[in-house]
Amino acid sequence: MIHMPGKLYLIPKTIGNTATNKVLPHYNHEIINALNEFIVEDARTARRFLKASGYEGSLDNLMLHVLNKHTLQEEIPGFLENCLAGKDIGLMSEAGLPCIADPGNVVVSLAHQKGIQVIPLVGPSSILLALMASGFNGQQFAFHGYLPIPLKDKEKKIREMERSIYRLDQTQIFMEAPYRNNKLLDNLLNTCQPDTVLCIAASLTTEEEYIKTLPIKNWAKKKPDLHKKPALFLLYK
Repeated sequence: MIHMPGKLYLIPKTIGNTATNKVLPHYNHEIINALNEFIVEDARTARRFLKASGYEGSLDNLMLHVLNKHTLQEEIPGFLENCLAGKDIGLMSEAGLPCIADPGNVVVSLAHQKGIQVIPLVGPSSILLALMASGFNGQQFAFHGYLPIPLKDKEKKIREMERSIYRLDQTQIFMEAPYRNNKLLDNLLNTCQPDTVLCIAASLTTEEEYIKTLPIKNWAKKKPDLHKKPALFLLYK
């Protein structure tokens, strides 16, 4: 008997400690409650999110496939075996949208190759929320993800992005591991031109949300403490 493949749902999560009903539509909860198999970055935080979402099934009987930097490539095809047999499954990121600054894209690519329907659900994107609130060019922009860690390489990348602002009229968007945010801010203030404009968008959608846009030369006396806070950095002119 030939089975039609199931569907792969891309399930957004909250960015911070926001109540799920504030940022996720009710339809998402309906889809989540119909599933008991998920591909996740961390099993513990996935269960916590499902519980906060009002998941009606048994959290103990979930089938969770862990996809992170430690996952072996040869393990990944097995994540979709039940989906190929006709079962719907979900893919969720650690926060925000799956596959955006997230390893889930390898599963989605494989799903397309195997004829599995991929269905993205609506949810919060810190990248787009930050761009919306920055006042910068929302028609031409580039997201760079994490910058290089070595200082010399990081400064080179910052200068390259700054040139793209003026050469391409393009907003530059990037991020850092939360515990290195304050150091990156210092790097930006020491590397960028004084009139280049920086927007910092931190803790988006939470009660601690912080969004401010200022020229580089004006940030020195207004530096926020971004230590261990999820943040996006945007540069423009």
